[in-house]
Amino acid sequence: MTQPWENTKIRALLERLCTLENESYLVGGAIRDALMGRPPRLEIDVAARGDGYEIARTVADHTEGGRFVGLDKERGAGRIVLVHEDYASVDVSSFKGESILEDLTLRDFTINALAVKLEDLFGEGLPSIIDPTCGATDLRSGTIRACSARAFDDDPVRILRAFRFSAQLGFAIDPATIELIPLRLPGLSRVAGERIRDELMATLVADRAFPSLTEMGRAGVLSAIFPELNPMKGQEQKPYHHLDVWDHTLETVNRIEEIMDSGEFLFGKYWPNVQERLSDELVRDRPRIALLKLAALFHDAGKPHTVSFDPDGRVRFFDHEKVSREIFESAVFRLKLARRESRMIADWVEGHMRPMFLTSGSITSRSVRRLYRKFEQDTIGLLVLFLADLRATQGPARRPDEDQTALEAVKKALQICIDAGHTPPQPLLRGRDLIELFGLTPGPPFGRILKRIAELQDAGEITSREEAIQAAQELYEKGERGDGWT
Repeated sequence: MTQPWENTKIRALLERLCTLENESYLVGGAIRDALMGRPPRLEIDVAARGDGYEIARTVADHTEGGRFVGLDKERGAGRIVLVHEDYASVDVSSFKGESILEDLTLRDFTINALAVKLEDLFGEGLPSIIDPTCGATDLRSGTIRACSARAFDDDPVRILRAFRFSAQLGFAIDPATIELIPLRLPGLSRVAGERIRDELMATLVADRAFPSLTEMGRAGVLSAIFPELNPMKGQEQKPYHHLDVWDHTLETVNRIEEIMDSGEFLFGKYWPNVQERLSDELVRDRPRIALLKLAALFHDAGKPHTVSFDPDGRVRFFDHEKVSREIFESAVFRLKLARRESRMIADWVEGHMRPMFLTSGSITSRSVRRLYRKFEQDTIGLLVLFLADLRATQGPARRPDEDQTALEAVKKALQICIDAGHTPPQPLLRGRDLIELFGLTPGPPFGRILKRIAELQDAGEITSREEAIQAAQELYEKGERGDGWT
């Protein structure tokens, strides 16, 4: 397996850097990943005795295709980006302390407090690894351990990073490290939303984020990030549910991950479509599957705010999905997600109840196409969320066959969605037709007529232009009479 420092251009860059500052060290994740045999990334970190900011600037200026990015001038941190490589970068930072040993003990976790002198990378034989905190031992035992008791004080975002590494690597967080967290949680309020977003999304990207999210819940981390989720804890919701709203929410994430892990077995020939769509990224390193898990965390957030009881004592949560969307939109503002990401998650949150008709086992092309018209290709994510939500609901009122019935209905729905995506029907009526026929101008009634005609066409209830004109005429006349046809 080729290591990043064996890349020809990166090697030349590191040799130039070593010449400029002899006491420079490869540190952190590149060494950790090499020891674990993980696929390398062309993103490496260097610690140097001198001014890392100026070192990075000088090396970038003398490297073909090199571009300098200032990270923190005051703390001596700069980045060299190789613009002709695929996301290749070298971050150079001044020592945190007087020596490389002190620098390493001031880092986040022992598994990242590893260093190799740059000049040793270019010699014969295996380079000597500097490991003052026994990080190699923790790598072998699969343990995330803070380098010191002050690790989270120096940078509170390391709290999230502990759970991110746990999810990505499948490691357990050392109990003594967990004990450090609760008193440091207020520090997260000083962390930029973008940094919290990046660590949280990197956790959700992992195939198995559920154990880390559960630990984050117990340690109070999720409450610190999203206090809006706290009311879900202890909110009962029987008889269809066997868990309170909070535990059901976490279990829904668990079920999403189980569904994805068993994807081909569950979905058969439709699995490539599901996998491709949920692997797609709107923003680099943030695939839709991670966004879907975030939607799962908020999908029932509105329940405690909409709880009511029938005369027989049965609990109800009318319109909770709309309130859940409002709660998500308020909370997500702090994370600085892209607008398209936020809108897609909000649509999933509000729409998570819409596929419930699939539990009957009897579906029509019309009902599925109506769903597809609203969510388009993201109907796939909605259907996965629906299945996960259903499987996380195992109360006594649930029918034993409901999961399998819903899965078969979802596969039928997927086929309808795939067909709709491949062969979108040409509209029988367009806006200019309404202008010519009825003298309408673009506006709400205009849009409602076109939408209703499209729904009738999807359902196969109208199949010709003449039928579409007749239906539009009826809709227009009802609107004129104020019959409330919408």
